[in-house]
Parts: sequence; C-alpha cells; structure tokens
Amino acid sequence: MKRTAMFAAGSMMLAAALAALPAGAGAAEEKKVMLFNAPMTSNGEDVPAAALSLGACLTGASDPVGINGFGSCADQAEGDVPESGKVPGYLQLTDASTINTGAAILNQALPNEGGIEVTFAQYQYGGTGADGISFFLVDGETDLTEAGAFGGSLGYAQHGDLPGVDGAYLGLGLDAWGNFSADTEGRGNGCPEEYRAPEQLQVPFNRAPDNVVLRGPGQGTEGYCLLASTATDEVVGTAGDGELYGSPLAASLRADTLDESKRKVKLKVTEGTHPKVTVDIDFLDGDGWHRVLETEMPFEAPDTFKIGFAASTGGATDVHLIRHLRVETFE
Repeated sequence: MKRTAMFAAGSMMLAAALAALPAGAGAAEEKKVMLFNAPMTSNGEDVPAAALSLGACLTGASDPVGINGFGSCADQAEGDVPESGKVPGYLQLTDASTINTGAAILNQALPNEGGIEVTFAQYQYGGTGADGISFFLVDGETDLTEAGAFGGSLGYAQHGDLPGVDGAYLGLGLDAWGNFSADTEGRGNGCPEEYRAPEQLQVPFNRAPDNVVLRGPGQGTEGYCLLASTATDEVVGTAGDGELYGSPLAASLRADTLDESKRKVKLKVTEGTHPKVTVDIDFLDGDGWHRVLETEMPFEAPDTFKIGFAASTGGATDVHLIRHLRVETFE
C-alpha cells in the first residue's frame, strides 16, 4: 500500500507549507454541478428528503419530531445553545452535555463519478473545548442506523469496545480537543504500522489540540487508521498527565462564543479508485481559504458513497453546530 504524503519516517509532517498555498492554485477551472444544497436554518423545509437524523436536531424547528427525525432542540439545550424555534437556525449535533454524540446522514448513495466537493460552516464553542466534529464517507451500500463512538472518536471511529460508524471509508476530523490524531482508546486497532499514529500520540493522555485529521476505512472495532494530520511533533504544553502537541493552523477550530466560532470548511475528494483528498479552511480572518491537508487515499474507494456529519463530547464539552451544507460534483 502506498504511504500518505503526510508521513515520513513514521511521524507526521507539518502542513504549514500547504496552508500558505491558495486552495486550488494552478488548477484549471472545473465546472461544478450541485447535488445538494441544505442551509439547515429553517423548521426543516430546507433539509434534503434523503437526510436522516441520528440524534441531531434543528434549532429552528418547533415540532419535537420534525422531518426525518430533525425535530426541535428543546430537549437538547444544555449550555449556551441557540434559542430553540428561532430562525435562521442551525443543525445541532450536540449541546454541551457530557458523553454525547449526534449525527446526521444523507441516506442516498452517490456514484463515485466526477468526485465531490463538500462545503459547510461549522461552529464549536461554549464548553471546555471538546471534542470536535467529523464529516465522513461510507460505502453507499451501508444502512446507517447510528453514529460511531463518543469523545475523541468524534462519532466516526471506535472507542474501546464501542464500534465506529458502519461501512466507513473516510473520516475528516475537525478536532478541537486533540484525540482524533491519537491511537488511544482503541482507535486504529489492527492497522499496519505505516497507518498508526506516531509514538508520542500512542501514549494515554497525550493529544494534539486544534488539528485537522483524516482517518480511513473501518468496521466495528477494527481499522479507522490514521492517514494524515496537521499535528506536529512540537510539545506546546501539558494538561493533566499528558503532553500537548502543536498545530500549524491559522486559528483555533473553536471559540468561546457562537458569534466568534464560525469556520468554513471545504473537503474535495476526486473520483477514481484511489482518490486525492484535499481539505481547506477559511477562518474568516480576511485571508480566505487555507489548504491544510492534501493526501491520496491508499485504500480502494467503493463504487458509491453516503455522507454524514457527527460530533461528540466526553468529560469535556462544546456545542457543535453545522450550517449551509453544499455538495457538488464536477463535469
């Protein structure tokens, strides 16, 4: 299997040089075709018919049940969450309660033709900085009924005896707390050495806050191997019994308040058996998009995909929101 370009000599490489490049620099303009446009700001009318809630809710909704399970967030209101029933609202994946996971999936298989580009706004705020948000692709033949594990697994990967998301192919982690890069709590179980976290992130309590991470295929408690991370090998502090490792990102993935926490995210996955994956973030600081990760999938892609979001908390928490999802392909 081909090693991802984000690894060398068993450790992760800095993504700072990539972050300095304008997204798509030098590439020919591609014609985009819209597949889904879901603002998720209303009472549910703007949610795609194929969408399905797995514990997520709409802050703008008033109906407790809602459309396809996207009901009111009135009973998921711990912490500084948006006002329930007020529009424009948000897709709320978690409130600020502990040991919590919420997800939303598009229960429609998309052909692996032309590639896809997914853009959305994410908001992480209002708690003690944990854990993060994931966006994932699974085999299109999978019948998803629940998210992956809580805490540092971000609703994508496994956590001890708790399984990861079914049929997983690719998981993007927007990891505020810093465990999604770490092969602790059972993540990466059964993975070959070249797809394990570096040694310092296989130590319990060590973590890499404010990093963007890609994990690969998995099923149950096996796999979900680490493919790429912006995490560095620079020790930037300590927390409790562990060491904290650095991040080259231009700003934090989270903030203290909703108004400060908006970040725009763009994930592009090309077509083909071994797709190229790029991740760009706009921190809304006036500098536009930053390319933060770029790699090639070493594992063969399925013929079709389903897509989804998840977020999780553990002993530490945040509110996790999504808005303005756009899914496009290319001609």
